[in-house]
Amino acid sequence: MQLTNPLILSVLLLSSAAVAQTHIPATGLCNTGLTLASPLPTGCTTSTLVSPVNPESGGPSVDGNWQLATPYPSGDNDAQPPNPCTLHSFGPAWVDAPWVGWFNPDDGLSQWITPEVEGPVAANGWYVYRTSLPVPPIGASHSAYLLSVAGQLMVDNHVVGMVLESPAASPLTCRLVSEANLAGFSAWIPFTFATPVLPDARAYLYLVTWNGKGDIGNPMGLRVEFTSAYFTRVD
Repeated sequence: MQLTNPLILSVLLLSSAAVAQTHIPATGLCNTGLTLASPLPTGCTTSTLVSPVNPESGGPSVDGNWQLATPYPSGDNDAQPPNPCTLHSFGPAWVDAPWVGWFNPDDGLSQWITPEVEGPVAANGWYVYRTSLPVPPIGASHSAYLLSVAGQLMVDNHVVGMVLESPAASPLTCRLVSEANLAGFSAWIPFTFATPVLPDARAYLYLVTWNGKGDIGNPMGLRVEFTSAYFTRVD
């Protein structure tokens, strides 16, 4: 007995293929730290060995994909968070041994990144991390992409905002894509966002983080893993 009409089956297959084609992987959105996955996602690099090593922690490398606004902190912790798109100086984020007490799963996908001085008493205030990603060209019948992102992170102390600048270096295009207050360094914290981006350009993703006051045991660090990131064409 024939259970499926051949014409219906053909239509379903064509429809599935069309849906699949609408999702274009955002391959240049990279996890923090030295990504050990082989092969590396397109557009991502490993960390970079530096000499001399971090004088505070002995860490021998900086992240190849993420940077940290300098000088840091970018504002006092009792002030309003800075607009990351107006910060023009960014330096290395260090791939260091995690602070005692930070959850540090050895999954081979990400590591903690920190300022040069992440502890024992990192300066309190605002720390702004940045990564960039390429946005592919688009056909003439479409004007923009929707970038959809899901992932997980850990932070000491808080991520208070995620901001996208598309295209990069265009402060007027700065857009808050998440204002969830994410806090914790003992377990993964999920996050998601979706936002329009302009095609055929680079975009910056900023994570605005906050480190509270502390006299002892007051480190600062961030760890991010992207579990899904793709572009969808929109009119």
